[in-house]
Amino acid sequence: MAASPPPNGVRRNTEIEEATNLYFIHPISGWLVPLFAKAGIHPNTVSLAGAACGLLAAAAYYFHQTSGMVFVGLGLMIVWHILDGADGQLARLTGKVTPSGFVIDGICDYATFGAIYLSIGLQLAQLEGSGGWLLVALAAVSHALQAAAFERQRQSYIYWTSKVPAMTPEELARACDGKQDAPGSSTVRGFMSIYEAMQRPFLPIPADTERWLRAEALAGRSLEVAALYRALYRPAVLMWSLLSANNRTIVIFITFLVGLPQGYPWFELFALNIILAALVSMNAALGRRLGRKELLPG
Repeated sequence: MAASPPPNGVRRNTEIEEATNLYFIHPISGWLVPLFAKAGIHPNTVSLAGAACGLLAAAAYYFHQTSGMVFVGLGLMIVWHILDGADGQLARLTGKVTPSGFVIDGICDYATFGAIYLSIGLQLAQLEGSGGWLLVALAAVSHALQAAAFERQRQSYIYWTSKVPAMTPEELARACDGKQDAPGSSTVRGFMSIYEAMQRPFLPIPADTERWLRAEALAGRSLEVAALYRALYRPAVLMWSLLSANNRTIVIFITFLVGLPQGYPWFELFALNIILAALVSMNAALGRRLGRKELLPG
């Protein structure tokens, strides 16, 4: 008997899901989740299996001049995306959401792209010496900031459109991802504090506007606040998907396919940072619009 997809409650907000996740990656993830649950597979095992695929993809890309290895690398990266989409769903479906699971999932994600950067760095070092490592290091730092900024937009959107005004965006994000249960170790708290500090410069709305919106929601106008935020910010959050891991995977594949792996860190440093600056500017304009209190009906 074919497995049914997991119930909607275990999936994150689909209205801000980019096309590759919505129509390809997450449907496959959702098909796998009940199979994993029936087999008793732990979500952390899925995370680690995904990371293993990411590391193997980096190794395949290192040998990109060997026939077919570029396509092997792409295939393994796609499997990583699928498993990365499945681990959180599986955790929510089976009730195995833990702070340590959040940390393991995050480490696995960074390990995958870290291995890709290592693969590129090793190749550039042979051509350019230490300058190649500097380029890769700067690209990796840019990647971390861009990924944190992108995720913050999603967290805030889920917060303001889910009608939970008594919680802060950070608290809701933890609740959505299962990061808030159990006190957690100092390692977990430290990891989350660092990540939240990285996200702080990329708040979608100014603090005074946020306080006003929360006051309106607590005063019984949460539906109006949610509708307003959705109308203004849903297109913006979808634009932020330009910084998603899926798009990076495509660019990595193309640069290795044409034999120019150094093209990816340059793309990361210039193209994606320019996009980041444009998106931050867009958010500032939207924040000013949202601050005009007459936009809220009544």
